[in-house]
Amino acid sequence: MYIYRSSKTGLNQVVKSLSVDLKFLGITVVSLHPGWVKTDMGGPNAPVTIDKSIEGMVNIIDTTDIKSTGKFLNYDGTELPW
Repeated sequence: MYIYRSSKTGLNQVVKSLSVDLKFLGITVVSLHPGWVKTDMGGPNAPVTIDKSIEGMVNIIDTTDIKSTGKFLNYDGTELPW
């Protein structure tokens, strides 16, 4: 799990850096967490359906503005600290 976790942390830092570098152009950059989704990887006990996860992430993409740039957001719109 160390490699998986460190790659996710690296991705979050890329998003944070891009958000700083592109903000002056009015470009919003966020990282989205799909939730614990019922997939082969998530398993049958995951509480979030694929459709619910996708619906939430599309909603975030449709409504996110420059004030959210650099944030790590859950599929339901809540901000996740990291």
